[in-house]
Amino acid sequence: MKKIAVKYGIEVMVLVGLPFLFILADAIKKGNIKGFLFAIAILTLVSIFIFGIKYFIKENVLIIQNSVFGSTEINIHEIKMIEKTWNAISSPAPSLAGRIEIYWDKKSIVISPKDYQDFKNEMQKINSNIQFKD
Repeated sequence: MKKIAVKYGIEVMVLVGLPFLFILADAIKKGNIKGFLFAIAILTLVSIFIFGIKYFIKENVLIIQNSVFGSTEINIHEIKMIEKTWNAISSPAPSLAGRIEIYWDKKSIVISPKDYQDFKNEMQKINSNIQFKD
């Protein structure tokens, strides 16, 4: 099984975590233990959701582990096209930069591999018919 490194964007972490950092700072300032614990719990959950995203290639299958929300398995031989995208839709892509959309069997998913060229090479080794739109 080959692990594909995930690209983590600071912009996603800031957009998602910043409101709770304000709650945390306010709770500390006011000595509000419930607010403090709430903010810590939410920041922990956000971290689990973001850093729980993993990508693997096992034989001819791309496995996208979507944190606690399960996983998506894609037969690489069914992939028709992979294109770079700026689509900000919620997806197992914890970065706004470097996102790619994978199309297969009338479905698509957005991910963010850390090294696009390495990912592309791995996909082409298994399925040379994939169309890439850079």
